[in-house]
Amino acid sequence: MPYITLQWVTSAPAGAPMSWGNAAILASGNAPDGCQNPQLVTSSNYASLIPSTRHEYKALQSYFKNFTGSPSNNTYIYWMGEGEAVSGIAYGTGLDYEIGYGPYSSIDTVWVDPTGGANWQEIDAFNISTCPSGYTAGTGAYGVYDGSIYFSGVMSGTIDLGGPYFDSGGATYSGTVARDIMSASGGRIQIRATRNGFGVATKELVPLDIQFVCPAYDVMSMTGIMGDGTGATMDLRNSLGMCAGNRMMTVWALPQAASPNTVYDDGDISQEYQNLRDYIGQDQNAIVIYADVATGADGSGLDDPAACYLGKIVDSHPHTTLTLAPLTISLNSRTNEQDKAAWDAGQIACIFRKSDLGFSTDQISYGFTFSGSSPPNRLNNVRCRYLVEYNVLQDLWSLLSTRTVKISKSGLGLIMDTINGTLNRLEKQGIIDPGSRNVSIPLMEGTAAEWTVARTTRIVSSISIRWTWNTSPERLEITQFGEIL
Repeated sequence: MPYITLQWVTSAPAGAPMSWGNAAILASGNAPDGCQNPQLVTSSNYASLIPSTRHEYKALQSYFKNFTGSPSNNTYIYWMGEGEAVSGIAYGTGLDYEIGYGPYSSIDTVWVDPTGGANWQEIDAFNISTCPSGYTAGTGAYGVYDGSIYFSGVMSGTIDLGGPYFDSGGATYSGTVARDIMSASGGRIQIRATRNGFGVATKELVPLDIQFVCPAYDVMSMTGIMGDGTGATMDLRNSLGMCAGNRMMTVWALPQAASPNTVYDDGDISQEYQNLRDYIGQDQNAIVIYADVATGADGSGLDDPAACYLGKIVDSHPHTTLTLAPLTISLNSRTNEQDKAAWDAGQIACIFRKSDLGFSTDQISYGFTFSGSSPPNRLNNVRCRYLVEYNVLQDLWSLLSTRTVKISKSGLGLIMDTINGTLNRLEKQGIIDPGSRNVSIPLMEGTAAEWTVARTTRIVSSISIRWTWNTSPERLEITQFGEIL
């Protein structure tokens, strides 16, 4: 009789590696006829998909002037359209809960299911006199709802009156008793809210492995792409809300009328233009440029400065500094030395030209972010750190998915070997640099009690991962120059 061979194959799921520069340009209104939303575009097809009268057409034209393209990178257009009403089971415990994929334009209602049995009850908003155990909605920029709620935490002696509250069997529960019941019985919180266009975009774009978003607006008009009267600066704030926690960065341009030492009034902002960072905050995901773009006969700019800058960013290796990178852009004027110093101080990139050294190419001053520290105040550093983070997490996820790793010295060694393998791959790709590296797990030298805790909780904690990242020089200073006679 013939032999029968049986093979049992077990393989861990493996995701695609994070791309270096996938980008999404955010546009106002609805998608043109024949376009999906989001729409994947290339330098050869966007002109046939999008009417030339729309601003996103100009943005793509600006973008592709500076991005030659790469097979591994994708570019999307996403039309913001309108918001949507959503209901979501909130995640959280105790006094704090939230739903994802913000930002939102409003919160509508909050419901509690105290025992996980679909016994939903609406909760009123907090009122110190009538509802001290009600919810309070969290707010972000412009006082807009941010997707979170928290309960008051008002104390009556040692009793916390904070919610959620609910009725059960003719009795009303709140405070710590209510929370204990929910914890023991699988209770749930549901938030019903209206997600704005940026929130809808987050839901659609995050699964697409996007590294950069760029709200494309006409820098002549200063009108935000949502058209809700909040101004273009709200585009930046909303886009940064999309980026938070998603390894994404926002590229945005100041209005064409901007100049240092003059006040920028837009919505609730009233800051001098070069001090925009003081209003936005020290956000490493904020990449802002100023350019005095030339205008056509109809008063519209011939280029979208942010889209031009985005094209140059994704055209560059993640570790490469943007300092002195040539940019193809139509300009009325270049920034003079005095204004450049002001933009530099505000960590805002600008366009200048130096023509006394045998070349006269438009250059970007710096690859800034709004971070408050160095090196993440340079966008290439943030790009590389996000790539390292993503690849390490993905490789460890694949390792754990094999379900063969044990909490033992050999198991921890396998974890460390996997991380070192990831770093080796990233070093070959130029994302990190050769040099000092440290991957350690303190539990390797732990006591018997510490090993018992790890095996009981099934958690390997305090993993330390450090690597070398060398920056590129952006300025050379000659302190002595002359003959010795």
